[in-house]
Amino acid sequence: MAQGYPPRRPAGLPADGRYGRPDEPGSRGRGGRDSRPWPERWEQLDAFDDRLDEEAPPWAGLGVHPTGPGGGQRRPPRDPSGRAAVASPDRDWPPDDDEDWPRDERPEARRGRRAATRARKSRRRLLIGCGAVVAVGLLAAAVLWVTNTWPFQSNAAPAVSNPVVTTFQRGEFRSVPNACSTITPALLGQYLPGKVTRVSQALGSATQSQCTWTLDHRPDFRVLTVSSQAFAPSLLASGDGSATFSAIDAYGQTLQGLQNPPKGSKAPRAQLGTAVGLGRAAFTALQVFHVAGATTDEVTVVVRDRNVLIDVTMQGQQRGGGFGPVPVATLRAAALAAAHEVLAGLH
Repeated sequence: MAQGYPPRRPAGLPADGRYGRPDEPGSRGRGGRDSRPWPERWEQLDAFDDRLDEEAPPWAGLGVHPTGPGGGQRRPPRDPSGRAAVASPDRDWPPDDDEDWPRDERPEARRGRRAATRARKSRRRLLIGCGAVVAVGLLAAAVLWVTNTWPFQSNAAPAVSNPVVTTFQRGEFRSVPNACSTITPALLGQYLPGKVTRVSQALGSATQSQCTWTLDHRPDFRVLTVSSQAFAPSLLASGDGSATFSAIDAYGQTLQGLQNPPKGSKAPRAQLGTAVGLGRAAFTALQVFHVAGATTDEVTVVVRDRNVLIDVTMQGQQRGGGFGPVPVATLRAAALAAAHEVLAGLH
């Protein structure tokens, strides 16, 4: 394509000896003016004159490009051969043929990238929406299942609350044996050697019994206390209110009192342990008391058998007032042995 300044005209007059077009009426040469009235000159212009559609010379402005930021020219895209795409009367702009565009600037490529971006966003929105729907569905199903309102369980029988038990059930104990008679002399002679003082406490009914043995002979000071109670059905008990549930509640309260004694009792927190051979509903606890300069260890064994709760304690003064020491292992062995004998007396 020819670019640059247009070719210079040759000097001198044209062959006809004057400027202007010879076939133009009223032409008076270069710089001449048409003396005809304006309406006549206006009617002479023909909008369909073929001469007005003559192709412009190659230097007539095709090499001029708009200026961008920084003074650089904005040129039209180039075709695959590397030549700049030029607009012409026979060629539309921008070109319709994709081959006239660079590969990465073709309209089809740009449309493809935009379509791919929209597709990715649509898939992402679809996945997020599906995930939210699944999560809400699972949560709703879990709530329905927990609250027993699952629609597929509509044919199931409605839940019926357990009736309150007001009488002793089969296997439950209506009374307990006398605590003083359940402990054998052999056990007392082994763990409380010497002159023993016995105190029996009548608790007012056949369902409760308690007995205490005390050895007060220097350097030994030991105290063994055995108690048992058969619980009856109660409306205040948990579960169905049966006698067994009443004993379960008392077992839990005793355990809680040893783990976290009331602040007003000034009792120390107990160290809990297992009670071998007494079943699953049994435990041991060790507490150390410091009173008036004396130190006393106390081992407690608690056992529950159906609706009966057995509580055995064994104390031994370690030091103070000329007494002690008593091994903690001896105290634990005595309490466990007494609990075994009381449990055997129930059957």
